[in-house]
Parts: sequence; C-alpha cells; structure tokens
Amino acid sequence: MNQRNELQRIEAFSDAVFAIACTLLVIEIAVPHVEDVLRPGALWTALKAVWPSFVAYLIAFASLLIAWANHHRALKMLVRSSGAFLYGNGFLLLTITFMPFPTAVLAEYVNTPQANIAVGFYSAGCLAMNVGFNLFWLSILRPVRLLAPSVGKAAERKVTIHTLSGFIFYLCTTALSYWYPVTALIIMAGVQLLWIVLSVDEGVRDVTTDLHPLVEESEQVEPSAPVQAHSPWLSTVEV
Repeated sequence: MNQRNELQRIEAFSDAVFAIACTLLVIEIAVPHVEDVLRPGALWTALKAVWPSFVAYLIAFASLLIAWANHHRALKMLVRSSGAFLYGNGFLLLTITFMPFPTAVLAEYVNTPQANIAVGFYSAGCLAMNVGFNLFWLSILRPVRLLAPSVGKAAERKVTIHTLSGFIFYLCTTALSYWYPVTALIIMAGVQLLWIVLSVDEGVRDVTTDLHPLVEESEQVEPSAPVQAHSPWLSTVEV
C-alpha cells in the first residue's frame, strides 16, 4: 500500500471516530419528562430546565469541531505515515471518544453546588485532548519527519508553540474552575469561538489557492510567494 492510500485510510478512520464522538454528545441530552401533560406550557417549562445540557453540548461540539479541523489540516501537511504516528493518532482519538463523558457530567452538575468539580472535570478532559494533540504532533516530527518539504521550519515551530500554549490554557482553566467555575466555562467558550473565527481566514485562502489555475493570469499569485495561513493552529504554512 502506498503512503497516500495509507494516509487516506487513517483520515477515514479518524473522521469516523470524530463523527461518533459528536453523535454521542447529543445522545446524552435526555428528553425531559412532563408529569402533567394536560397543563398548558408544561413541556416548555421542562425543556427550559434542561438548558445546562444544551450549553454543555454546544461547548463540547465546538471543542470537537476545532479538534477535527486541526486534525484535518495536519493530515493535509503529511506525505507519509509511521508506526509512531499511528499510535499517536490512536491516543488522540482515545481522548476524543472520552469527551462525551465529561460533557454529560458538566450538563448534570453545572447548575448545582458541584459546578466547580463538573467544570474542572470537563476542562481536564479538554486538557487530556490537548495532550493527545501534543503527542500526535510529536509523532509527526519524531522519529521520522512526516511533513511535506513545503512545510518550513517556521511553520513547524509555530504549530509546536500553539499546541503547547493550548496545554497551558486548559491547565489554567482547570485550576480556575475550582474557585470560579462559570468564569472558567465562559473563558473556554469564548476562546473556542475566537479560534473558529480566526480559522475561517485559512479556509478562504485555501480556496483561493485551489482556484489559482482558473484565475486570470494577471490575478495569479507568484509561484515563489508562500501562502500565509492565519489559522491559530497552522500558521505560516507554505503551500
């Protein structure tokens, strides 16, 4: 099997795991039970009572969406695979499939006096996922560099810095949640939203790059000019 087919199999398997993890998030939202179905508006009241489940679902789905997008971008940078990469990717997927559990705990207890433990546990789950990404990225660099030659050392260093900064961020929110759980949750949600917004620019640039052969000659980018990707995870990637 050639390297391209192997990478495609890895991506297909990984995408399936991400899809299952996202599906499990919504399955955790239980249908509210209404005692008096004859009372007008009783179901609406019951639905409002499960708002923590919806909040937890949205935050967790954003986390998995960002994780999937970063994983997708990383695989686009590779030209080969290795044994270390297979297990590094496997460990990352392990942390991904674990996320529905802390999400369910967050939904159950975020609106109770146990909120600090629930938020801390969820943040710790995100921290574990970041550890998975750090090992995933390390397996791309060691013991064999799997990146395409067009990916420069500057881009490699920047990705390394971003993955390590994510570890520090979730370490801080995990600690903060013990005293200020709501604040920690808001910070995590805000940073995730910012991350998604900043990542959109890279997608636009990728489309522009793909359309270069169709663009008028006068509008084409010089072949020697690297395309700067402004994603918070993969930046200064030369295409």
